[in-house]
Amino acid sequence: MKKIILINISVLLVLVISIFFLLKFINLFISGPPRYYELVYNLENGSLRKKKEKLIYYKSLNSKIKHENEIKFYSDEYKNLKYSGPIKNEDCGSFESGKYELIYALDNYGFRENQDELHQETDYVLLGDSFIISVCESKPYDFKSQLKMLSKDKKFLNLGVGADNYVSQLATLTEVTQNTNFNSLIWFFYEGNDYNDELNKYEYYKKTIRPNHNERKKSINQSISNDELYKVKKKFYISNFYKFRVWLAEEINGLSSLLKIFKKYEALLNNHEYEQVIKIASNYLDQKKIRERYIYYIPSWQRLSNFKSNRIGFYSTNPQIKQLDILKKNVKEISEKNGFTFIDGENRFLNLNNPLSVFHYKLNTHFNRYGYKLFAEDVYNQIINKSNNINK
Repeated sequence: MKKIILINISVLLVLVISIFFLLKFINLFISGPPRYYELVYNLENGSLRKKKEKLIYYKSLNSKIKHENEIKFYSDEYKNLKYSGPIKNEDCGSFESGKYELIYALDNYGFRENQDELHQETDYVLLGDSFIISVCESKPYDFKSQLKMLSKDKKFLNLGVGADNYVSQLATLTEVTQNTNFNSLIWFFYEGNDYNDELNKYEYYKKTIRPNHNERKKSINQSISNDELYKVKKKFYISNFYKFRVWLAEEINGLSSLLKIFKKYEALLNNHEYEQVIKIASNYLDQKKIRERYIYYIPSWQRLSNFKSNRIGFYSTNPQIKQLDILKKNVKEISEKNGFTFIDGENRFLNLNNPLSVFHYKLNTHFNRYGYKLFAEDVYNQIINKSNNINK
C-alpha cells in the first residue's frame, strides 16, 4: 500500500514538474497578457480598482523606486513657474507606482502645468488623454518636460485630459484653442481605450471643457508643504496563496495566448463616427490655417505584452494583435485621408528587449519615467526634429 502511495506521489510530482517546465518553455517564445482577471481579481472581494491597487501594492513591496529629484509643488522652483490655477492631487499613485502621488498645478482651463500665455501663443498643441497628462509622474519626468528638454526653443500647450477619448478630445481642441495661435497639432491616439466615444456627446463635452466648469479644478490645501502628501498610504494583506495566484497568472500567459489562436475579436472603432470627428477637426484646422497636423499612435500594453511572439513569427497571427492592427489601420487611413500625418509609435517600444519595462512593474499602467522618456524621444525624432529640418 505504501509503495502504491509513493508511486502516486512520485507520478504527481513528475507531472507538476513537467507542467512547470512546459509553461516555462512556452513563455520563452510566446507571451501575452497575464491572466490576472481569472486567477487573481475574480478570487478577491471589492471593486476592480481595489483589486488592481492590491496587485500594485504587492509588486511595489520589492520596488527600488526612489522618489527623488522631482520638482515638488511647494518648492520655490515650482512656484517660480507661475502657474495660475489651483494645486491638484491626481490620486493615481495606488494604481500606478504604489509608492508616490502626482501633485501639480492647473492652468486657468484646468489643464496640467501650462503658463497662461501658452493659451495665446504656442508652437505645438498636445492633445490626448492621461498619457499626455503623464499620470503618474512629476516634473521633470513627465512627457511634456521631457519633450521640452529635447526641444528647448519650442513651446508646448498640454491639453491632455484623463479618460478623454476622440470626441471629447475634439471638443477640447475646438473649444479651448479658438483664440490660440499655434503652428502644429499633435493628437495622440492611445490604442488601449481611445476608440470608445460617441459623436452625439460633442456639444455636451464642449460645455464641460470651459474654464468655469469647476469639476476640472478640484484642489488640495496649498498651505500643506509636506512630502507625506506624495506618499501612497494604502496597504493590503498579501497571503502566500495570493502570491501563488499572481505567479501562476504570469506563468500561463504564453499558454493562454497560444490557446487563443482561434478566438475572434470584434472591431473596436466606429469608423464612420471617427471619420466625422477627424473631418470636423480638419475643417477647424483649415480655418485656423494650421498645416502641420499629426496623429501619433501610442501602442497599448495589450499589444506590447505579446512582444516575445514577434521574435518567432507568431505575433501577426495572434487574433488580439490582428484586432489591434485593424484598429491601427483604420485610424491611419482615416487620418491620412483627411490631411493628417500618421505617426506609428509601435516600433520604438516593441523593439526593446522587454517592451513592458516602460510600465510600472510591467503591469497595465501608464508609462513610468523610462516610458515617458522614450515616448518623448520618439515624438521628438519622428515629428519635431523632422519638422525643424524641413522648415530650415
